[in-house]
Amino acid sequence: MEQTLWEKYPLLNTMNKLIKSRFNASERLDRRYKWNSLALVIFSIYALALGFIPKYFPAAVTSSTDIIGFSSVVSSVFVVALSVYSAFSEDIIRSKYLHDNAKMVTSVYHEYKLIIDNHEGKGGDKPDDLKFQSRYQTIIDGCQYNHDQIDFQSISGDLEKLNKSQKTWIWIQINFSIYFWPALAIIGPLVLLLIAFQLRLPR
Repeated sequence: MEQTLWEKYPLLNTMNKLIKSRFNASERLDRRYKWNSLALVIFSIYALALGFIPKYFPAAVTSSTDIIGFSSVVSSVFVVALSVYSAFSEDIIRSKYLHDNAKMVTSVYHEYKLIIDNHEGKGGDKPDDLKFQSRYQTIIDGCQYNHDQIDFQSISGDLEKLNKSQKTWIWIQINFSIYFWPALAIIGPLVLLLIAFQLRLPR
């Protein structure tokens, strides 16, 4: 059976996987940073709104003051937690570094692929694998950040034969990483407020 280009030139396959992984990582980290920032804004709005309810809507808190106060405290705690996270998070920095690094590897990849295509199709000179391996390694070593395992796994569904349950689990991990806090920011306080107003309804 004839070898594929991936099999004949393993470095080409390695670069392709790394490029896809790092572009995926860059997009995921950028989205997570933006959505977590949105969650911080939403929590802040809830904390402010809950503070105004007892003053401007006293009838709404006659029998649920404790729960609304608890909701306000919970929102404030999450505001502090997300503020600390945002202050120390490297998501946006990692995103930029990984994106720029993937672009540099892409440049080497296309140059390498062009020589391979010329060699395979037109009988041109064989590519100097050691030279391209050295250039590739230099670019990788020059990036102080690495993509996460989930970013590599996210491309496995396209490059490898994974079953449906494996692909679903990867999808769940990626989206949980991005959307957990924003979803909690939107749903959590609303649920607590709903409980509060349900408790004040006459039985």
